[in-house]
Amino acid sequence: MALIAVFLLYWMIVSYLKQRGFWEKHNISTWGPVLMIRTTKGLDLMDKAARPKRFWRLFANIGIVLMFIGMIFMFALVLASDYALVQSFLDGNVMEPGKYNELKNIFLIPGVNDFIPFTWGLLALIITLVVHEFSHSILARAEGIRVKSMGILLAIIPIGGFAEPDEEELFGGEIDFEEKNKQSTQSIQSNQNPTEFNDMTASIEEIRAHEALMKQKENQKESQSQSDKDSNAKANKNSKPKVIATKTQRSRILSAGVMANFCVAFVAFILFFGPVLGGIASIGSIQVTGVDSNSPASIAGLSKDMVLVQINGQNITGSDSINASLQNVTPGDTVIVSAAYDRIITNYTIQTDPAAQNSNFAGIYIHSVNAGSPAESAGIIPEMTITQIDGVDIPGMNEFSQMLSEKNPGDTIVLTANSPDENGNVQPGDHGKEISVTLGQNPADASRTYIGISYSSGPLHIGLLGFSVGQFNAATYLDVLRELPSMLFGLDFSNLGDSLKLMLAAWIYVMALPFFGLAGEGFSGFSGSMMQFYAPVGWAEPLGIGIFWIANALFWIAWLNFYVGLFNCLPATPLDGGHVFRAMIQTAAEKFKMEEQKAARVSQKICGWLSIFIFLSFLFMFIWPYIGKYFLGLV
Repeated sequence: MALIAVFLLYWMIVSYLKQRGFWEKHNISTWGPVLMIRTTKGLDLMDKAARPKRFWRLFANIGIVLMFIGMIFMFALVLASDYALVQSFLDGNVMEPGKYNELKNIFLIPGVNDFIPFTWGLLALIITLVVHEFSHSILARAEGIRVKSMGILLAIIPIGGFAEPDEEELFGGEIDFEEKNKQSTQSIQSNQNPTEFNDMTASIEEIRAHEALMKQKENQKESQSQSDKDSNAKANKNSKPKVIATKTQRSRILSAGVMANFCVAFVAFILFFGPVLGGIASIGSIQVTGVDSNSPASIAGLSKDMVLVQINGQNITGSDSINASLQNVTPGDTVIVSAAYDRIITNYTIQTDPAAQNSNFAGIYIHSVNAGSPAESAGIIPEMTITQIDGVDIPGMNEFSQMLSEKNPGDTIVLTANSPDENGNVQPGDHGKEISVTLGQNPADASRTYIGISYSSGPLHIGLLGFSVGQFNAATYLDVLRELPSMLFGLDFSNLGDSLKLMLAAWIYVMALPFFGLAGEGFSGFSGSMMQFYAPVGWAEPLGIGIFWIANALFWIAWLNFYVGLFNCLPATPLDGGHVFRAMIQTAAEKFKMEEQKAARVSQKICGWLSIFIFLSFLFMFIWPYIGKYFLGLV
């Protein structure tokens, strides 16, 4: 709240100074709370960077090809989303509102988007914007287009950089067409005078007056024409001829930003998936999710987020190994637990309670509840843990499935559903409530029961020691991440069709990685409790925790550059892809012998309607979950 208050105060100060003319006086523009601080210093350096013109033109030409591929890919995603939306409407289904379709999560803004960490996201966003904008300007100079200024974007702290090519020179063709179109319309309107002179009905005096007026107008036109010629001659003598970018030059300049983003993403991904992930190894896969108050584990010093390595000298790899390590332990015995925290392994001596029971249970953890299902009707909600059916403990997923298979559609069962306590633990009979559920018929098999939940094993509670654990396949997770590059770039020409499908799926997967991760939980990098599962090895060992900082920075720099580059490929103005698409349409029309002005007009209309279609597609994608149920009469 304090940060929000500071930001709002800053915004008020920016608005107040804008009204007083302070920013304009110092050549600073404002866009909401963002300040655009301009300078002409550094333009000489940009000119030097643009000197290898052949290289930059080749760079941008490749960018045009990649932008065209990205254009097809992104537009196909829009069409696929529209198809899914229409299909859900026809089926009478509406996706439930959630974090995946919240409006704020469409914006790639750290601190606003729930899936982008603030620190690494801000660093990546700054690099993405600087790379994108300065690439436009370097190509502009390589093509002889003037760059007016450069500078930084400031919102309390620097959030990016920018460079301003001369828009009249860059978009001169488009601007000139729009001006000519406007002037033509005005000319037609001015010539349509409803009170035109009619010499058939006019008197002699009116005819003479009209002739005098027409002669006066003719003299004025000749005088104005001569004045314009003198002015133009003087202007041409004292100034350089105005440079206007051709359609090809404009396309190169606009595609340069996307190409630069893709290049940065490629390099960062190679470093992340290669040497950086190669310098990280897993410690274990079982993590402490909660410790009971005043339990033997709590007294011994065990705490949440620690990763179990051994129990009584036996390696811990899963719930089966935990059960095996405690199989011969009786209440009152001493247990040695080896656990790691911040990559340091410590042995904890736990004296068990003689009155405790040596029993473990997991229950099932509810991820989601299907709309209109028996579970929803009964009041079951996500993030609950079901620990009992009809008073019988549920050790895990297999037992839960077996218990349900013994029931029939229409049977009523009583579930004990618990939410975690303040320590993150769920215990049978404690802090929970009994919920009666009448089972329905399975849509695929009417003889089987249906409850309507998505679930996994809940945290395993070790009653004898007094703590709960959860499993995360850290080694498998790391292996899958390392294998992604071979999926992204590995083409098998002997089976090209399946290979291309795998590549497409892999690229979509990378785009969705922060949202869904490898198991539906989202991957935000190596931070928080997830970092406890890993340690630096080999070349990265001297770096300590620094290897995780490098990994997080590289991942988010790569992902944001890739995503921003792809988004800018969309054939919609004012995005770069929209202007390039318009130039492509106009060029194609002119090759079919269409007159230049007509081709410009046609390309403008096509691009305009396509932009509206894409905008509405995104809009409905995010508002349909909120309004769809009212259209379908589900409420």
